[in-house]
Amino acid sequence: MKSKSQLYSNQVAFLTKVLDELARKAKLKKTPELYISKHERLASVNVFQNRISVGEHLLYLWAEGKFSESDVEATLAHEIGHLMDFRRDSKSSSFRNLLAESLWIAFGILPIVLYLLSPSIQTLVLSALLAIGWGFSLPFIVRWVEVRIELAADRNAAIHLVNPQQLADALVKISSFGMPPTTLGLTAKLSFLAGTLTHPSFSDRVRFLQNL
Repeated sequence: MKSKSQLYSNQVAFLTKVLDELARKAKLKKTPELYISKHERLASVNVFQNRISVGEHLLYLWAEGKFSESDVEATLAHEIGHLMDFRRDSKSSSFRNLLAESLWIAFGILPIVLYLLSPSIQTLVLSALLAIGWGFSLPFIVRWVEVRIELAADRNAAIHLVNPQQLADALVKISSFGMPPTTLGLTAKLSFLAGTLTHPSFSDRVRFLQNL
């Protein structure tokens, strides 16, 4: 039986190998850095630092047989899919969508600025109406953007990196895991809840892959 340290070393070696292979398939200039996180639920990507974080929780699920090497590869392929899109800078649809989302979020300070520049009852009413409209629209804008970013990564992964069914199978398994365990803390739970509101559902993503 392998010790925990041996198992961990083998898992990291496999992750490193798969990242190298996927980066070559994706024709990335540089393989993203691998980071093992105590707080990450499964995996995430930082496109600005060219880094993919893999959670210790994913390694635990993998060691327990609840996640296979094929599932791990598909999960990493999705994160690489994000890098494939964002590497195109301003030509990237995800980049443009994220920029639009950021500008709309920044628009939230306009009502305050408007009232400060011209304090009056009329301006106060106008500012309040703008703020209310902005607040109601924000969740829809964020979801519209995030859904497209996630589906773009799935498309890149399924077309260029792994078999669509392989990615779909991994998504079905991930959807069965539910809420993050208490060991990951409140931040992971809040992130999970936010993701369910702003990201496409797993069933939507699986249907998307089946239609490619």
